[in-house]
Amino acid sequence: MASIPLPALDVKTPQQPDLLSKFGQLQQLRNASMQTQMAQQEAPLRMQQLQQGVQAGGLQVQQQQQDLAARQALNAAYSGAVTKDASGNPTIDANKLAQGLANTPAAYQTPQVMKGITDFQKSRLELQTTATDLQSKQADMIGSAAAAIKAANYDPTLAHSLLDSLPQSPQLAQIRQQIDNPQALKQIVDSAIQNSPKQRTLGAAEQTAGARQLTAQTEKQKLDASMNPQSSLYAPSQASVALGTAPGAAQIQAGEARQAAQKAGAEENARMPGEMALARQRQALSQGDPNAAAQLLVSHDATLSELKARGATPDFIAKTLNAAHQISGGQYNAQQADAEFQVAKSPANVAFFGSAKSLTDPGGTLDQLATVAKSLPSNQIPAFNSLADWEKAATGNGPLAHYASTALGVADDYAKVMGGGQGSDTSRLQALNLIKSNASPEARANAIDGIRGAVVSQTKSRIGNNPVLGRMYGDTAQAAQGGMVTVQIPGSPAGQIPASALAKFKADHPNAQVQQ
Repeated sequence: MASIPLPALDVKTPQQPDLLSKFGQLQQLRNASMQTQMAQQEAPLRMQQLQQGVQAGGLQVQQQQQDLAARQALNAAYSGAVTKDASGNPTIDANKLAQGLANTPAAYQTPQVMKGITDFQKSRLELQTTATDLQSKQADMIGSAAAAIKAANYDPTLAHSLLDSLPQSPQLAQIRQQIDNPQALKQIVDSAIQNSPKQRTLGAAEQTAGARQLTAQTEKQKLDASMNPQSSLYAPSQASVALGTAPGAAQIQAGEARQAAQKAGAEENARMPGEMALARQRQALSQGDPNAAAQLLVSHDATLSELKARGATPDFIAKTLNAAHQISGGQYNAQQADAEFQVAKSPANVAFFGSAKSLTDPGGTLDQLATVAKSLPSNQIPAFNSLADWEKAATGNGPLAHYASTALGVADDYAKVMGGGQGSDTSRLQALNLIKSNASPEARANAIDGIRGAVVSQTKSRIGNNPVLGRMYGDTAQAAQGGMVTVQIPGSPAGQIPASALAKFKADHPNAQVQQ
């Protein structure tokens, strides 16, 4: 067996590994791997956070831009809504402001803005109201002092004393310098009273109370006068007159009876022509004379129908018509004459001409009115504005009552004439206004002549070419001939007046027209 050299056997013993060190290294590697994995896992989150940060920055910039645009729009809306009032003071027009904010970046702020404007205006109004109230109270305080000075006949000593009791102000100091000047003091006091709302209210109340007191006194005087037979306003009740208990009742009743009798007489006179014609007709027909009957026909006092109604024989009628043609020269027309006679006998014409003759006949109501007017007192004659006023006055006693009673009769007949037989209250009042009781004698006389002329004109127009009406009522129309002229006041119906009164009528009524 060979031997092994010792150097060859010089082998180092391997070192034992350090387990703790290896474990530490492994742990480090493991941690590094885990950190790498975690970094890889967190990378998307970090990227998302980074992106969110970028987006948040963009939104912030966008919000800032929107806020800037809203402020600019709000400023523009305010600028367009500012106007000036009558005094030149700037004010905000809420409607213009709301319109200016609409469809702008600041539109979302409209409710808040409008609320602020409303609160501002409310506060300003309250401030103005407070200032106005303060001014009114100051004016009332000075006005009360001025009223006391005025009640003391503008006493300067009292004025100084009252000023001493008031809070001092530049205005009062200026007033004090003028107190000893009587004219200046009076002007200051009166102006202070006028500028005080309270004093103006008190003054108006005093005026109202004074007016009411004056009205009450006037009504009492009227009442006393209406119960005094010596007064032109005496107006007893119809019941007291009928019972005879009213003073002067007998005279009143006599006047009413006299007026009724006059009216009845006038109506009877209006019917007389027709009644007389009928009497002549009966006499001629009863005598059986064809020539007499023919004369009645030609003079329009009878008609062919009347002959037939009286039982005239055909031979008698023939002879009568033949005689009528001979008398009239062949102009007589039986049918036309019959129609004209029927028109003349109509109730409407009887009423019309009855009223016309009642007015215009000698001694008629117009003549009576002129006579009664001469007894009216020259002063203290009341003005009657309605039919009721005239009717009330007519129930009294004395000249005014007599005039009112006669005037009512004139007005009633005048209304019937102007209305073609039917009167109206409007026409009655129109006539009464023409002959008003408080007119001057000249104006009243002219009015009576004017009414007479108007009635005559209406009568002539109604008669026209009807010969029957001409024979029955022609005497009334003849009053228009010789000395009567037709005149018309603008707005009133035409009428006739005596030619002798034309000059004065034209002087009193420059705008009147004279019809030739």
